[in-house]
Amino acid sequence: MQIFLLQIYGSIGVNEISNSPLKNNQQTNTVKKVHMTQINLNQFGPETQPIPTIQNQTPLSGDSGDGYLRRERRRTLLGIGATVTAGILFGVQGILGKYAFDEGANVPTLLMFRFIMASLVIWVLLGILVSRKKVTGLRQPLTRLAGFGLLGLLWISNSLFYFLALELLPASTNSLLVFVYPALVVLWSVLFFKEKLTALKVTALALALGGCFLTVDPVAALAVTSTFSLVGALLSLASALSNSWYAILAGRIGPQVPGIIKAAYSLPVTAICFSLYLVVTASFSESMTTWGWVLCLVIGGLTGISIYLFLIGVSLIGPSRTAIISTSEPATTVILGTLILAESLSIVKLVGSLCIFCAIIILSRPGKN
Repeated sequence: MQIFLLQIYGSIGVNEISNSPLKNNQQTNTVKKVHMTQINLNQFGPETQPIPTIQNQTPLSGDSGDGYLRRERRRTLLGIGATVTAGILFGVQGILGKYAFDEGANVPTLLMFRFIMASLVIWVLLGILVSRKKVTGLRQPLTRLAGFGLLGLLWISNSLFYFLALELLPASTNSLLVFVYPALVVLWSVLFFKEKLTALKVTALALALGGCFLTVDPVAALAVTSTFSLVGALLSLASALSNSWYAILAGRIGPQVPGIIKAAYSLPVTAICFSLYLVVTASFSESMTTWGWVLCLVIGGLTGISIYLFLIGVSLIGPSRTAIISTSEPATTVILGTLILAESLSIVKLVGSLCIFCAIIILSRPGKN
């Protein structure tokens, strides 16, 4: 005797099914529309014995331990890939920024066009995803929109402090100080959000910070003592502080909201503030060449994509791991500086890049972090 069990919420008697008022053809049609579990009642003896509950059934393959690990592995690799790509694109912007300054751009003008273009790129991408129903939740409550606006303000302080420090410090010294921010992200996560600090994460953090220290050529950075500025150092650390809280809050404000929606609401705040700053200070660069305009727009487009990818990394692997992996940015700058700007590449820089790569490999193990 065979019977099809349509839904199981607990142990039920067979007589409750065999006495059902449904006709045979109705039962057959209903059975075809749902997932079924076929049970041979002869193996249980009399029909009064209960049918085994769903806990006794074999789980779906997607719910097995191996399936879970595969999904976590995919999420981890996707988050790492997005973060590394974001770091590479940020590194490319540093190289393009040098060319833009050579073409007559100044810091306020570059930052204004950077974030205006980044906002446009994000909203175009968002429009495409919404039209294809790949992203939902465009409407957000006012409190959450205020949180996204705070992210935009943190981008202002991060960028402004960085470029102001760059006017007072050598680029290598500035990079060395700014990239203490991964350590700050881990520190805030442990102190305020009770994140577990594993031995592997500490090892990866040490390798990443050591790699940054080596890739910016610490001998050259510390040798230029005549141009060292305490104010510049404080500005660099302030930029690192802003960046660390951006990484933390980006994962805490609307954790279920797609990163592209966060960027769509936060970047216009940054663009508006830099535009107002440019108007108030009358610091627009009128001597910028056509090539300089093009570079500013390209940097802005890359900024939008970079921030989007960075937020994907935060949502998939968390702020701590994202911050550590984002140290791929100085390594990228060193490599591109060697290939494009003919800058020297020393063994020390290569060892630093290798340390960063090892940190990324360590953090690619989802079950150990």
